[in-house]
Amino acid sequence: MMRGTLSGLDVRRPIWRQPSLALVFVLMLAFVVGICAAGAASNLRVASLKIAVPASMARGSAVILKASGFSGQYNEVAFSSVQSSGAGCAAPGMNTIEMKPVTREHAFSVKLSNVFGAPGRLTLCVYLFTSGPNANDTKGHYIVRSAPLKVS
Repeated sequence: MMRGTLSGLDVRRPIWRQPSLALVFVLMLAFVVGICAAGAASNLRVASLKIAVPASMARGSAVILKASGFSGQYNEVAFSSVQSSGAGCAAPGMNTIEMKPVTREHAFSVKLSNVFGAPGRLTLCVYLFTSGPNANDTKGHYIVRSAPLKVS
């Protein structure tokens, strides 16, 4: 507390009128909490994957798939194909045709392509997943979207 004398009397300023270290600390804490809350709000966005696939194509021509969305915690987009239109998709990395890296926690839009020579019905599987040494490709640790493709 600050002390002063006024006509021989000891005068003290009230605590609320003094610049306080506690006040400075509270203001700094509010600033830091505000920044952390803003950072946490940006991390709350859920990963998403949308695909655009043509319904059919002529054999020997290139098919171009478009994958877009928000990467979230994932860093890779890939696609594979499975014979017959009713088949399910396996885990990422199984029979992968093409892979493209994406930046984590960012919107993305990539094109994937391949040439199919044999006629028939295929299921095209597009994955959004984590690749690398600590990747977990078990069910529930990736996003997959599929679409049928007729090759004639």
